[in-house]
Amino acid sequence: MPLALLLEVGSYLLIVNNVPARIKARLGHGTIEARLQDLRKAPIQRPEFIQCGVVVRTNGRGDPNPEFSNNPRVHMFHSALGWDFPPDLVYKDIDGITYNHDPDGARRTCTTFRTTPIATYGDSFTYCANVDDNQTWQTHLANKLGVNILNFGVGGYGTDQACLKYQLNGSRSAKIVMLGILPENINRVVNIFRPFYVYEEPWGLTKPMFVMTDSGFRLIPNPLDSVLDIGKLSDPTFLNQLGQLDYWYCLDKRLPSFTFPYVFSLYEWRKYVVRGLTASLHKVLPSSSASRYQWNLFEEPQALGVMCHIVDLFVNMARARGAVPIVVMMPHKDYVTEAIDNGVHRADNLVQYLRTKKIAHIDAIGAMAQMKPTRSQLERWYEGHATPEGNRVLADIIFDHLDRDYAALLGPRDDRLVLGR
Repeated sequence: MPLALLLEVGSYLLIVNNVPARIKARLGHGTIEARLQDLRKAPIQRPEFIQCGVVVRTNGRGDPNPEFSNNPRVHMFHSALGWDFPPDLVYKDIDGITYNHDPDGARRTCTTFRTTPIATYGDSFTYCANVDDNQTWQTHLANKLGVNILNFGVGGYGTDQACLKYQLNGSRSAKIVMLGILPENINRVVNIFRPFYVYEEPWGLTKPMFVMTDSGFRLIPNPLDSVLDIGKLSDPTFLNQLGQLDYWYCLDKRLPSFTFPYVFSLYEWRKYVVRGLTASLHKVLPSSSASRYQWNLFEEPQALGVMCHIVDLFVNMARARGAVPIVVMMPHKDYVTEAIDNGVHRADNLVQYLRTKKIAHIDAIGAMAQMKPTRSQLERWYEGHATPEGNRVLADIIFDHLDRDYAALLGPRDDRLVLGR
């Protein structure tokens, strides 16, 4: 009996300590019924829409009832991108922070300089969630450069959506276009319905995605044509069809069980436990060639291939428009800590690709790691998203690159700081 108990405890600890928390949290959620139940149980934290230029986008199929049109995901719905900020949107989040947007849906950058040579695209770390308009890294950077910067970041975006948004924004010219990529974003480019990937998002929407085929890459359009189709997201048959395309939904269905007796579970999880133990070996034997990070999609050829294709698409579009594309590897305290501890961060395969293809890029993760910040500094720079101080540090990193390598493209710059409008 003592030996059996020891084996059970040891098996449990081996699984718990070597399987990432995000993966353990997915256990038992692989069925459509479980997913729908999760969506119904999850608390809804809705922003307060103060002003919205476009209330509902119906694609000519009639107006939904008023109760339906008050749903935030109706306001955010976009038939091509999945979701996007409508023109002139002003909203307040649950922390009381107000976000203002211009007629093209770009977030307000608090400057009024003479020229606007830069536009930025990406997710919430580009958008700068959880800080005021005058505390974004774009506002800090704009003031340092003496030019205006457009902020087309959108919360929850995959790099595919950010690229497609740039494609749709062809009328908004900029000499320099930046694509912000947080390493986590590779998880989103293999996702078609956001709640398949992020469980705690009860009003999530579908999105377009690229898939790799034998003949190349193919764009799968947003599965919802209109806000009137949102009701399909409660249909198990429809979700099951989407799930066949989704990396995370398929992963959930094939994950081993994690139940008593844990000795049997350990057998089912053995290859993942070995991966975790091997990854931990790097701290003792840095010369080991195995993966440092569990479930790192930058080490999976298909996911990495899709991400590189999106980057190529973005770069080629920018060059065709006469603009200079710059990829920015967006930092977060976790990735900076990994880079400090291991010498490289988990998106290093993508950085190597950018170098090989001679694509202009700013590895802000590596640059921040080279600053050797203390853990307390990183905590001040990031509270989930970047804090005002963290955005200022990022602006300094990007400024150093732009001022050194692209000063001629920025054109005439104001010497004075002009805040507000």
